[in-house]
Amino acid sequence: MSTPGIPTPDVSAELEAATQRVRELGEQVAEQAKKNGLAWLEGYETVLKNMLDLEEQAAKGTGAEWASTLATTHANFVRSTSEVVLGALRQQLKGGGV
Repeated sequence: MSTPGIPTPDVSAELEAATQRVRELGEQVAEQAKKNGLAWLEGYETVLKNMLDLEEQAAKGTGAEWASTLATTHANFVRSTSEVVLGALRQQLKGGGV
């Protein structure tokens, strides 16, 4: 006979098992979010690289040296800045902190 409000051993075991399943599911969701974040980050880096390359090529195609210099300077600035920012994001997604 059980006392009302006090879990029986079977209920306690079931609660513990349910708690463990929820914990494991939470860990799986967090891991998948990290993988998705890394995939998005890699895709963004590729698009950014292609856009900067296009910017430089278009400026060189004008034949104006100032346009080519400006585009190259801008592209190098964006590359350097994004390398730092995206690198920090990558570290966070991999669980390494900043």
